[in-house]
Amino acid sequence: MVNKKNINTCKNCAVKSSTIFNLNDEELELLCSTSTEVVFQKGERIIKQGLFTQNIIFIKSGLIKLHIKGPLGKDEILKIDKGPIFVGIPDVFANKTHSYSVTALSETSSCFIEFSGYQELVRENGDFAIELIKTLSGGIVNYYQKCVNKMQKQSHAKFADGLLYFSEHIFNTEEFEFPLTRTEYGEYIGSTRETVTKLFHEFADDKLIEVNGKKIKILNTDLIKRISNAG
Repeated sequence: MVNKKNINTCKNCAVKSSTIFNLNDEELELLCSTSTEVVFQKGERIIKQGLFTQNIIFIKSGLIKLHIKGPLGKDEILKIDKGPIFVGIPDVFANKTHSYSVTALSETSSCFIEFSGYQELVRENGDFAIELIKTLSGGIVNYYQKCVNKMQKQSHAKFADGLLYFSEHIFNTEEFEFPLTRTEYGEYIGSTRETVTKLFHEFADDKLIEVNGKKIKILNTDLIKRISNAG
């Protein structure tokens, strides 16, 4: 993990959340004076479930997974996403401890913002607060749909959903390096490692995808979408 302290650089940062555009120069200086940039390597924990909440975290770049350990000690992946995105906001406002963990799936640059400074911006700047609510609401609505799909769709459809998500949302290409292990992908789509391994073979045998180690190439996007929509 690499620590880098940034002083008053938020204004000139090339990567900004939509909420930041609602801040004036004085408010940007407040944000910068209470933030620290930290670079995490693949596999490092950015947020740990159960630890005290202290910071709002803005993921500037990199790929992350949000995951939670259930009562049986099994990990469930709630979300895979990439920067720029905020994480940890609901817990900081609502809980004393983090309800889930966040782990880097690639080198990830993050800004840790002290909650007191962020809370002051929310209190004093209505446009900033509204944009924050919009951002959080959009994420919640998308997560509701993902939960329904995870519970009601069959294994083939959930597997197809995941491939499309990585191709179209995360990497924006039909050929990419798959960032999860087979076990993690099972946790993500609500299946098992054995089923995921079997489906990789089936999709490859049917010429829907090409698998070369960690490299995945989508060969038939239209058919994978039909499998996804079939449920």
